[in-house]
This record gives sequence, structure tokens and C-alpha cells, in this order.
Amino acid sequence: MDLDDAVLLERWRAGDKRAGAALLERHHESLARFFMAKVQGAADDLVQATFLGLLDGALDRYRAEASFRTFLFAIARKKLLDHLRSEVRDRARFDPAHQTLAALDRSPGSVIDAHGRDKLLLAALRELPIDTQMMLELHYWEGLRIREIAGVLELPVNTVKTRMRRGRVALDEHMRALAASREALETTLRGLEGWAQALRRELEDEV
Repeated sequence: MDLDDAVLLERWRAGDKRAGAALLERHHESLARFFMAKVQGAADDLVQATFLGLLDGALDRYRAEASFRTFLFAIARKKLLDHLRSEVRDRARFDPAHQTLAALDRSPGSVIDAHGRDKLLLAALRELPIDTQMMLELHYWEGLRIREIAGVLELPVNTVKTRMRRGRVALDEHMRALAASREALETTLRGLEGWAQALRRELEDEV
């Protein structure tokens, strides 16, 4: 039977390296996906940097108020923003609440080479502010609830809800603008229908 994160973390802190390895292996795929959608070429290095961040003091600061997964994505976000900030000329003005990955890209071929709806979805997501892109991806791909996403970004829940509402509308607009054909757009929108309904319910609920 698989042990949950809290048990593995407790054993890791007590010196069980195998528990630590199991915990990191469990979350490796999610972290890789998080980075691949944004900085494909640097994804492996950033996954490693996130895990090293745990070992380099971050783990000692972890408290159980949030899930370990939320804590891990918060570290991943900081590593990503540090990486992106190092790539821009005016680092002081870099603002993930407004800057988009599409505007930062130097090459039109930098979007992940995905198929069908995923390629269109990823291209549209990169037109959103970086923090909004993260919010939607964490909800869509990783299944995080809004309160957890607020913890990752260190923002009030109502701020996250407002940005996600606006982001979902903007995502539709960008997909319509970027779609190479009506068929590609309709395929993407059908694939997102269930996710959009789930997101809408949570945005309307108390979380």
C-alpha cells in the first residue's frame, strides 16, 4: 500500500532516505509537466533545482498548514520566476502578474510540440500573464483547488478567483485567435468542456 505524503515526509525528516526518494519520485512527473509547458529546454534543470531547494533548507521551513504538494509547487514557481527573470534585460520590471511567456519568447518554435488540442491550448496559455497561466495549469493538469493555488502563489483566495475567471475568458479568446482551423478550435473546446465546468463550479463555491 502506498504511503501518503505526510507519512513519507515524516520518515524522510527522521533520516529515511528511501522515503525521501519515494516522495520525490511521486511528484517528479507533475513538476516536469509544470516546467515543460513554460520553459521546455530548462525543464530538467528546474526540476532538479526544485528538489535541491527542498534539501537546501526549504524542507526545514515546511509546516503542515498546506499540503506537501502545494509547498513543492510554491518552490517550483520561485525557481521558474528566477529563471525567467535572469533571461530578461530589465529584471527589476519583470512582473509575472502581467508579463506573458509569448512576449518573452525569442523563437516562434518554442511552444511544446504537442498534438491537436494540446498544442493550441499550450499556445493560448502562453498568451496569458505568467501567474494566470500557472493558476489554470495547476487547476487543469494537477487538480489543485483554488485555496491550494492561492498558497502556491501567496495570494488571497479572492484574488486568485478573480484572475482565474478573467484568465478563462481570455484563454478562449486567444484560442479562437490562434486556431488554424475551426475543427482544431472545436476539438480543443470540447476537450476543455469538463474542465471548464469544474472550474466554474469551484469559482462560484466557497473554498
